[in-house]
Amino acid sequence: MPDDDVVVGEVGADPIDAPNPIADFLKSVEDQNFVGAEAQFNDMVSDRLSDAMDQAKVKIASNLYGDGEPEPDVDVEEEEVDVEDLDDSEPEEDMETEEEEEV
Repeated sequence: MPDDDVVVGEVGADPIDAPNPIADFLKSVEDQNFVGAEAQFNDMVSDRLSDAMDQAKVKIASNLYGDGEPEPDVDVEEEEVDVEDLDDSEPEEDMETEEEEEV
């Protein structure tokens, strides 16, 4: 039996409004609903941190069990810092002008 005779009608439906947490957050701030904005902000940050943690877990697990490419070793050179350089009591420009005045 050929399927050429089958007629399929279009189904009318309202578009699905996907939640937009950023727009909701901005709307709350605009309306000066700071308590609601705080909760929305915390939810957004929590979701992003959770996603980042999940990605990091997958990356670490894949490196541990050999499924992923190992990260290249990065040589980090330590820089020596003199304690005298950390003294912010006088900027270097002022010190130079004082030394020039003494001469």
